[in-house]
Amino acid sequence: MNTQEIASSAAPGRNGAFLRRMGANTYDAILLFTLWILAAAPFAIYFTVVLHDPGSPTLQTILHIYLPFVGFAYFAWAWTRKGQTFGMQAWRLKIFAVKGQMGLGRALLRYLLALTWIAALVAGFMLLLNGRYLLALVPFTVFGTAYLWIFFDPQAQALHDRLAGTRILFVPKSTDARQKSEADPH
Repeated sequence: MNTQEIASSAAPGRNGAFLRRMGANTYDAILLFTLWILAAAPFAIYFTVVLHDPGSPTLQTILHIYLPFVGFAYFAWAWTRKGQTFGMQAWRLKIFAVKGQMGLGRALLRYLLALTWIAALVAGFMLLLNGRYLLALVPFTVFGTAYLWIFFDPQAQALHDRLAGTRILFVPKSTDARQKSEADPH
């Protein structure tokens, strides 16, 4: 089924699009944290058991560089392979390139843009924890603009989708069933 057929099928309104995306993001965040723990464990064990230096600045630098690559590997694999992460599958969402294919370059751009919004959210919370309430409004506004864009965009797309040339669409159950029946002729 192509993008036009899915787009023309019944899809949730803007509130549904926002809530589905937040649901999928939550699922994927849980999975991503799990992947990060598994990816960091060998380094943490080595620095703790072998080097007896669990708070090493070298370990922190390695993890700050390595873990975003682990995240990109997961998202790029999912987006370019099937157009869906596990969270997107659960919430019946699928990513498409507006023009062309969903290749690694487009996946990298989308990932970096989304990572920027998440970094803004984390910065906002750090400022709040340090009592910088008014200053925290700046990163929260950046994060909010990126996702609340869904409510103002004509196709209910987030800002990073607009900038990366991607589109997230709702995939109705009937589409899933039809694809399975087409794949299995028996």
